[in-house]
Amino acid sequence: MEVILNINDLQIDNLWKNLSLSIGRGTITTIAGANHSGKTTLAKILDRKIEGKFNINLRGRDIKEYSLEEYNQLIQVVYPNEIRYTEKTPFEEMKKENIHKTKISFFRMNSFSKHLLEKETNKLTRKERILVQILLALGKANDIVVLDDIDYELNKEELDDLYAFLKAYIKTFKMSIIITTLSLEQALKTNEIYIIDDGEVLLHGDPISVLQKDNVLNKAGLEVPFMIDLSVKLRDYDLIKKIDCEKEELIDTLWN
Repeated sequence: MEVILNINDLQIDNLWKNLSLSIGRGTITTIAGANHSGKTTLAKILDRKIEGKFNINLRGRDIKEYSLEEYNQLIQVVYPNEIRYTEKTPFEEMKKENIHKTKISFFRMNSFSKHLLEKETNKLTRKERILVQILLALGKANDIVVLDDIDYELNKEELDDLYAFLKAYIKTFKMSIIITTLSLEQALKTNEIYIIDDGEVLLHGDPISVLQKDNVLNKAGLEVPFMIDLSVKLRDYDLIKKIDCEKEELIDTLWN
């Protein structure tokens, strides 16, 4: 797997001791931690809103070597509380931002996004405005989009649809998604997870392996999703063979 982003020994007084992580191209990565663990600070560093002597490489180059214009074509960050539009519709907003026609075509053909493009921006609900902001970020960025704590803004069904859309998008355009969150409900839908707490990475790996470390997760102030916790216990009693996060899938497995 090609590594597109490397963060090496990130240190900030009273926050991180030596935070290190890497992001592969074409992946969805969860970075989970309790409140005040530094998730939004990390997003702002990747957005270059916080500058410092950081050892962060994108495409093998220090991020400070890129002009802001170049950098914003590679990485975009979505903050749910910072949403502003100037055009009448999201489609017109995308044209103003010179988003490539192939990406706009993808949005117009996908059932998740197509209904949003022609809706007047002043009639979008808050949830729809967040989703449009995500579409704009995906359209602008060529490498990585960071979604900072969006989970609490959307319900489970909306998140399921969003994650399915993101998987289809990154498969087509070979880019990566970083999701910072304090919830692990959607974690099994991602490729890998970093658990951060006490200034460092406590756990890192594939979702199933990480989510079974409930003692570490609880210590970090994170709650193991009920269905995953139940699946682990049922598997340990040899009642099921694999971990399921969906209620219906688990019921079907037990029934069969």
